[in-house]
Amino acid sequence: MQMKTKSGLTLVAAGLCVFAAWSWWTKTRVLIPVDKPVSLIAGGTVPLEFQLNYDGSYLIAIEADKSIPPGTLECLMDLRAYAEQCKDTPPAIGAEWILSSNGMEVGRGSSHELHSAQIQTAAVARVIGEFQGKAGRRYKLLVTFTTDGKRLAEAHPHLKVGVASIAYTDLQSASVLVFSATFICLMFGTLLLGIAYFARRDESRVTQITNGSD
Repeated sequence: MQMKTKSGLTLVAAGLCVFAAWSWWTKTRVLIPVDKPVSLIAGGTVPLEFQLNYDGSYLIAIEADKSIPPGTLECLMDLRAYAEQCKDTPPAIGAEWILSSNGMEVGRGSSHELHSAQIQTAAVARVIGEFQGKAGRRYKLLVTFTTDGKRLAEAHPHLKVGVASIAYTDLQSASVLVFSATFICLMFGTLLLGIAYFARRDESRVTQITNGSD
């Protein structure tokens, strides 16, 4: 019976350790390493330095709140599918960016290129670039605005660097696996402890009966 008790305790401990380790790891991941208010002035530059602790695909985006009417905001952010819908409200976002690490350029691009699907959060985001980030690396990002975006000022624009939606999906999938493994360990561990407990109780009864007969 001691073997069942030891095995049960081992499984319960393993399940709790896996859950605790995963919870600690996910809470310490910085999925949005950059979130900086910016003024969209033509010719203005924003130099940034940041370090990543999560491997994955990252997006560079300009995010604005919804203090501007939705139709106007989408035109200013250049999010409308058809240009004629915004003929009276030209885009207020134009930017070029250069990304480097360890003194070497690792990427560059502009808001005029086609990028991943737009981010939909509590605010509205316009993706201007994307790159594959490596945990432990330090990066330098230089963003130069090429369009006068003062019309977006009242929407409090921010420059953000954050993991793409697929990274969140990967984390959620991994979390499901961790929770499943934890549940299985706890379930079988508890089952073994229960079996060991009832077996010891039955053995104790048998011993008492035997001693009483003597």
